[in-house]
Amino acid sequence: MCPCEEEEQTVDHLIFKCKKLRNQRNEMIRQIKNAGGNWPATNETLIYSYQNFFVKFVKSLELSVLK
Repeated sequence: MCPCEEEEQTVDHLIFKCKKLRNQRNEMIRQIKNAGGNWPATNETLIYSYQNFFVKFVKSLELSVLK
């Protein structure tokens, strides 16, 4: 179970839904939209088209919050 207590802690949950990562996700979404992209994006689009924004998102995560 994810620490947000909403559902299982999966990759998709962390990227798209986890309320504990809302601020970091919103920043990534803002960057993607400013670059002319759409949200939600597929995992493939995040990696191939918005890799820089996605990497910033991942680096911004506080792993201690996700335990």
